[in-house]
Amino acid sequence: MTTPPPSTRGSRGEEREVTSRPVSAEGLERDLPNLAGSGYRITSDPSAVPNCVAWVMGDLGHSWDPLLTGFRGVYYWPPGARRDDSIEAWTETFELFGYQQCGDANLELGQEKIAIYADTTGIPQHVAKQLPSGAWTSKLGQEEDIEHPELRAIGGGEYGVVVRVMRRP
Repeated sequence: MTTPPPSTRGSRGEEREVTSRPVSAEGLERDLPNLAGSGYRITSDPSAVPNCVAWVMGDLGHSWDPLLTGFRGVYYWPPGARRDDSIEAWTETFELFGYQQCGDANLELGQEKIAIYADTTGIPQHVAKQLPSGAWTSKLGQEEDIEHPELRAIGGGEYGVVVRVMRRP
């Protein structure tokens, strides 16, 4: 077995090769152009694990991926969850953990919200989680995690746009 090239963005390990670099707002803003001026802040150094899906689920020891599960014990996808890279599969997976689709991303007392981003072909690229403050947290593949005040701050670039918002008590 060979090691797949790690991803610098999103959930999928086959995206592109990782290069080491220090925490860099300039690099993030180049890759995600809506970040500039959004009021985001970097909240961690780069790390290979977890990816965005594991991050929002609180699993800091894996990268969740429906296509690479079991690879060297790093990649994981929940038993019983659909194993394809589609919005429906991601939605059904989050439903296994109590999330339900909802109409908007507004802060709701007693509700934890996540937002799924997809590219123009409809393939999920990222998921962000709402913080109790109403801001959002995102783990950027193998790079930093950031806090951003609005979902659109990381939309429009490599991650595409928000296609689904879900919540759970």
